[in-house]
Amino acid sequence: MRRALVLLITAALALACALPAHAAKRRVPHGFYGVMWNRAGTEADAATRDAQFALMAKSGVESIRTVFSWAAAQPLAGRPPSFTETDQVVALAAAHRVSVLPVVIYTPYWARDHPGYFSSGPRLPADYSAYLTALIGRYGPRGTFWTENPSVPKVPIRTWQIWNEPHFEDYWHTEGGEPWAERYTLLLKDAYRAVKRADPGATVVNTALASFPWKYLKSIYRAGGAKYMDVVAINPFTVYPWSVIRGERLVRKVMKKARQGRKPIWITEATWPSSKGKAPGKERASWQLKWETNAKGMAQRLRQVYDLTVKRRKRERIGRVYWYTWATKYDGNDLFDYAGLLRWDGTAFAKTRALAAYAASARKNQGCRKTAAGRCR
Repeated sequence: MRRALVLLITAALALACALPAHAAKRRVPHGFYGVMWNRAGTEADAATRDAQFALMAKSGVESIRTVFSWAAAQPLAGRPPSFTETDQVVALAAAHRVSVLPVVIYTPYWARDHPGYFSSGPRLPADYSAYLTALIGRYGPRGTFWTENPSVPKVPIRTWQIWNEPHFEDYWHTEGGEPWAERYTLLLKDAYRAVKRADPGATVVNTALASFPWKYLKSIYRAGGAKYMDVVAINPFTVYPWSVIRGERLVRKVMKKARQGRKPIWITEATWPSSKGKAPGKERASWQLKWETNAKGMAQRLRQVYDLTVKRRKRERIGRVYWYTWATKYDGNDLFDYAGLLRWDGTAFAKTRALAAYAASARKNQGCRKTAAGRCR
């Protein structure tokens, strides 16, 4: 028996030594470090976009959040959706082993509840759910994309976000006092059921909630949406990184009261744009004046928000944090055009101090340096 015990201990030690060094050091789940993929980065040519994804992977990005526009994919009623645009981004992400969180949003004219408004929700939730089902049939575990493209590493999409910030008119048009939460919750319920039918193991992420996410989540819960989401998503734009945790705790309080407290929270947009003194064309609210910063401040706050969320992620059940955004032009009057980890001038990209801070944070908490293929060196 003593000899058997010695052999067992020896085998266990050998197995431990055989594990890659980063396996014992990793402090966050896969996908925790994410970025938004939109704006300037998407405007580059195919070769430049591929180079961006290679840099993403080397910088520790393990997930992108990006828009899958229903309006662009299916402009005509009765016609199947086009996957041309979404195929391109899925192929790029998979080649570098970056997972994709699609924000499925924007209603084609023929399906709108309010035809004159691009931000209108769908008249019939089933139409939206049919598009979601088609997407899963294309990119899910048994998706046709993977069989048609055998040379692309198979990284099926298993997470789906249902819309973005419907409490804002820009994303969900309402008329005559029509409550957005009730209409959105009807969509969420139908979408949740459709996703689970198409891929029972998929994760349904609720619409991202900004400004006062705890207040808006309560409205969705009152409308009956509590059990139709696996993840609660928030976009906590705040002056200070510690306020992100404060906002997340207020959301968690609402979740616990509704007996949903064990579900994870994903921060799907976090940013501090380095727009101070550079975007004078629009009036700013007082909090936005404090929110704006410079290149040094942007890097510092990025580092702080990841330090805070990594430290509290288990206790607070924070599953992912997406920086907004990957690349911007650093020109114009829009605050968010100064939030990119890369600067794009239309012909070339330049790295920012914030990118260096992101990569250093990811390397520390992922336990290794990454290759362009998204693997530890």
